[in-house]
Amino acid sequence: MRNIIGPAVIGDDLHGRDYELDRLWEHLGQGEHIQMLAPRRVGKTSLMLELHRAPRANWDVIYVDVEGGDGPADCVASILAGLAADPKYQTRFEAMPFSKGVRDLLKGVSVGASISVLHLELKRAIGSDWGHAADQLEARLTSLDDPGDKLLIILDELPILISRMLRHDRKHEAELLLARLRHWRQAPALRNKVHTLIGGSIGLEGILRRTGLSGLINDLVPFQLNSWDRPTAVQFLEELTRNYNFSLDGGSIARILDLLDDPVPYHVQLFFSALRDASRADPSCVSPELIDQCFEERLSGPSGTAHLDHYEKRLEIALDEGECRMAYNILGRACQGKDGVAFADLEDLRQGSETFQSVLGDLEADGYLKREDRCLLFRSNLLRAWWRKHHGRDSAR
Repeated sequence: MRNIIGPAVIGDDLHGRDYELDRLWEHLGQGEHIQMLAPRRVGKTSLMLELHRAPRANWDVIYVDVEGGDGPADCVASILAGLAADPKYQTRFEAMPFSKGVRDLLKGVSVGASISVLHLELKRAIGSDWGHAADQLEARLTSLDDPGDKLLIILDELPILISRMLRHDRKHEAELLLARLRHWRQAPALRNKVHTLIGGSIGLEGILRRTGLSGLINDLVPFQLNSWDRPTAVQFLEELTRNYNFSLDGGSIARILDLLDDPVPYHVQLFFSALRDASRADPSCVSPELIDQCFEERLSGPSGTAHLDHYEKRLEIALDEGECRMAYNILGRACQGKDGVAFADLEDLRQGSETFQSVLGDLEADGYLKREDRCLLFRSNLLRAWWRKHHGRDSAR
């Protein structure tokens, strides 16, 4: 097992997710469609890519990331590109009655073609007539003639695509796309043939609740993916110390996890890498003081911004200006200490504000905050320390 920081991990590098993989396949085997709910950096995409890498018997899996898209055509083109690049599906889609441009593209796809390039070409060919392309795609999926085979379509970062559309006053298009995806999930002709897993780094339900569109996803089964529990994180660090010949005693591992508080897999990986670099890979140099220094300077200090500022950017994507201001106010008060802020001390924000409860729900659902003993505190002590240093109480906008 390697300590891969940043990119998604699969295979032997994916640690501690056997139970979650089994549960996902169990849900899918029961004919359910899934919305994966996960805070940032807990391994959502890694889990999705592992489903794609190692599907169960009689399953085909297509993974598409629609984060960079701006409309329904991106979603349809991404699914088409994923299918067209798969040798098993390629020939089945060549004869579809698309427009000439789309048909010519599908006929010219080579094995191993770049899905991202094909997506862009298909999007241009589809143009504004994405509804027709979706109709033809559905017709072809309906006619798949292998009764024992099932297809799983994974749509990663769909909430970001929907949020972008809503922020650009394209609610009607967002509604049409969500309605189309719901139709596919409920169409009798596709039942037990085509399954959907939707995931994202921001909560789709919160985005749709504000616009009255939540009913379009109420058929999805919520699947909560959380950080590792502490024993799993300990096991991960112990295995890394063996693989990298960088031994850490139990006290050092405990200190690392105490400082993080919430063992987000990505944060555990960052800490191990930072400590190894700070000690120049000499475990005899590791001390409680060096561990604390890594946390304060390398992880929660300025050099940690590149790894943590996505928590700030996601708020700006998911919330409007007033909601974002409220989120900064709440987070600014909660970050002052590990014990968070008492709900009684948030009363001035709660009174006379219709957005407080909605924003608070989003901050909890997306993994920023949790409730404990009538207090509101950060799930991750690393995120709390970084937020306090970079935003603090004066961060409200």
